[in-house]
Amino acid sequence: MNVSIIYGIIIMLMNKKLVRREEIASHYEVSPRTIQRYVDELIAGGVPIESAPGRRGGYYLPDNYKVPFVLFKPEELSRLTTCIDALSSTFNDGVNRDVKDKLVALSEGKTVPLAQPPVVVDSDAWNGSSGAMQSKIDVIGMAIENKLTLSIKYIDKMGKFSDRLLDPYTLAFKAGVWYVYGWCHTRKEFRLFRLARIKSLEIGGEYVSRSGADVRSALAVNLGENISIQLRFSEECLPSVEEWLGASAVKPDGEKYVVKAIVGDGKDLVKKILSLGSGVEVLSPESLKNQVKAEATKILDKYSEK
Repeated sequence: MNVSIIYGIIIMLMNKKLVRREEIASHYEVSPRTIQRYVDELIAGGVPIESAPGRRGGYYLPDNYKVPFVLFKPEELSRLTTCIDALSSTFNDGVNRDVKDKLVALSEGKTVPLAQPPVVVDSDAWNGSSGAMQSKIDVIGMAIENKLTLSIKYIDKMGKFSDRLLDPYTLAFKAGVWYVYGWCHTRKEFRLFRLARIKSLEIGGEYVSRSGADVRSALAVNLGENISIQLRFSEECLPSVEEWLGASAVKPDGEKYVVKAIVGDGKDLVKKILSLGSGVEVLSPESLKNQVKAEATKILDKYSEK
């Protein structure tokens, strides 16, 4: 019998109060008769699966059923612990500790914390997460939990200050940056706000949740249309280019290097190239070369002004 199906059936029954045999069969692309055999084997093995008769009937587990440790492989428990540890410095409210304690209890002492785990994910900044950022996360988290409006003073990327009323829905962490997502009363729409740009915030009254919130869409990266680019660059740019476009795309070119890659032509492409410094040169396409040249000219003009 397929062990993954056996475990999968238990997980489905734990996630739903009642599951029809045909639903399980469709999920695993096997016959209902096969699912019945799996269920019979699970019952014989001591899993207390019960069945409700009738057209709306199906299989279910008692509410007090506890998932056995055998369902979690050591590497799966390790992955869970890694994810919890990744946020330990950000959420210091004791929940992470409680979850880890339950994992230890679930493993019946069969797991031992590793001094040097194979994977470490650290969401903390190099200068630590304490101080102003941690205070913002704590206050915003409390506001989200209690559905409280925030009054914030925000500075946009152009350096302009504004006062906003925000109904916070979600804290989001992406590419090393913390955001809060919610309904902006000023713009009358759902928006992302970068925590580092929130200069002050105060708790207000309760808000009523609105429909249409979609933080994943807000976090989606708009890379624009795909274009083929070719760059020539010096050795000092090599680590940054390899990290961005991959080492396999880089080829030696005399004392320099060239790279060919397919990238999105979004608004940040020119900024990315300029961030590599004077050691990089756009070879193609011509349109991108002109954009970089125009932006570099603007920068030069700033420093040429008297």
